[in-house]
Amino acid sequence: MKKNPWKTSLTAIVLGTMLVQGGMTVWAADTGSAVTSAPTVNYGLTSDIRAAIKSVAVTPTASGSQLAVTVRLYNGGTTQNRVPEHELRLQTTSGVSYTLKPSAGNKETLQPKEIGELVYMTSIDSKEIGQVSQLSFVNVDIYSYPKVETTLLTMPTASVWYGGTGAAALQNLGNLAWGQSFTIPGVNSGLSYSTVETSMQDTATGRVAVITLLASNPGEGRETVPAFRVDAQSEQKNYEGKRSEAEPVTLEAGEKKYLHYAIPVENGVTLTNLVVLSTDSFASKGEGQGPATTLATGKLAISWPKADQEKSTAVPYTIGQPIAFDPLTKVVDKQTQVSLMELHLHENPGEGYQTAVAKFKLTNTSSAPIATPNFQSELVSSQGVTYQGARQTNVTTMLNPGLSYVVSYAYVVPQTEAGTSFSLKLLDAAAAAPYTTTIAALQTDVQKEGTDSTISLYPFDLVFNDVTVSTQTTPQLTYSYKFRLDLGITQKENVVVDNNFSKLRFEIVDSAGRVVGSKDATFTGPNKLISGVQTIDASNITTDQVSYPYTVNVYETIETPNGTSKRLVKVIKG
Repeated sequence: MKKNPWKTSLTAIVLGTMLVQGGMTVWAADTGSAVTSAPTVNYGLTSDIRAAIKSVAVTPTASGSQLAVTVRLYNGGTTQNRVPEHELRLQTTSGVSYTLKPSAGNKETLQPKEIGELVYMTSIDSKEIGQVSQLSFVNVDIYSYPKVETTLLTMPTASVWYGGTGAAALQNLGNLAWGQSFTIPGVNSGLSYSTVETSMQDTATGRVAVITLLASNPGEGRETVPAFRVDAQSEQKNYEGKRSEAEPVTLEAGEKKYLHYAIPVENGVTLTNLVVLSTDSFASKGEGQGPATTLATGKLAISWPKADQEKSTAVPYTIGQPIAFDPLTKVVDKQTQVSLMELHLHENPGEGYQTAVAKFKLTNTSSAPIATPNFQSELVSSQGVTYQGARQTNVTTMLNPGLSYVVSYAYVVPQTEAGTSFSLKLLDAAAAAPYTTTIAALQTDVQKEGTDSTISLYPFDLVFNDVTVSTQTTPQLTYSYKFRLDLGITQKENVVVDNNFSKLRFEIVDSAGRVVGSKDATFTGPNKLISGVQTIDASNITTDQVSYPYTVNVYETIETPNGTSKRLVKVIKG
């Protein structure tokens, strides 16, 4: 007995919000305005079930071509409806028809008002597929002889992704400028996105392009970011990206969040575009099937940014002012005020390099203790050369209300660096771990060392009224040294200094340039530096002769994971 064929409807109906997003895209002329998408055109598969095309892809493989299709179904009825039995066939303009295999995860029934996606795929040992023109749902009655085929629905394919690289791969995709807002055609989501930052970062396994997108939910309800991928392309090659967020990202109505994509690339490659691809999962039916295959379909192309767009623009900054952070960052609490208090660059005698030191004041403006923000930093020269900062080794874990704490960063800079104006970038190392993203970028000049007797080591101001060095003979008939210091020390109010704070190191250098004595002095503890006259014993180094004249180099030292960083603050001639 024959099965009754399903009722056929070829009337196109615009669903609006039922099968939102898709079809052809109308691009805004202004790169700063949002890109809008035409409503998805859907077709009657049965009296209650409507169908719309999400994606169609014909991509090259090593031995031929992969054909992949995802169709969205919507049950507009009031009861559960079974998806009619069918084959999905893809037709080309030359009249060739290909039958695609359904994924094991395809739904067989739809609840009332439910949307389901059906995924199909097949591999062909041919690269001569041609242009795709339409898709058909075909019911095959195998109980009839000869078999009876009934076309349930035919849908034209307005947009097909043909894969590949270079300009040819982007022919059927809408093209966006860097930073332009967009929605993803064919994807059932009202979220919009825009590119905000890209940076090239070197890792132990190679070079990676890190892309940051800003996702926005303009709707009235909660939405989860759909599955999609961002790849990079050069004229010769495609580089596959991966989202850094492992867990689903959900946005409340009106909320904005960042998404991060890491794209491994080759050294020296010149990238031309980003490609936004929707992704679907295909699982083979039957026993012993392998792992699910990810099917990716190109939806949009975004021009690779120019040199002045790919990095966060540094804003002019005055030392001592509160830093304006990215409002979406979770690294710095809204109740924590951060200010750059010092930025010095200087040579270190005998070290072969320069050292830059940045000192930040962290203030808890709330009424309760809060965690100390843990950000990284980079110093970027006017030529674009980047120097990574090393944060001081020990930092207090909590900030008490109404108080400020000091955190220092040190940068090793070559002696050839003669610039005085730098961009200081503060980085989030958690959101896209193991990669970093920018949360603030400051344009400022390094401070000149004072020419008078006052030295600033925030939150201290030091005045060296007098420094003398004396020698003493040891029982072994060698010589050791003592410093006699007459200091004036003042400290800013409400700034906490603990044993994590930097130290002063006094080094005695003889006329031959040898360090013959040294001593570290602290600003905390029982033997801390004080205002007035004091003696510091430098007997940890001894010599068998006294050399005159001598020079005393005074350093500020900071302990970092990379070792002790020294900033030369004063030179005293003997």
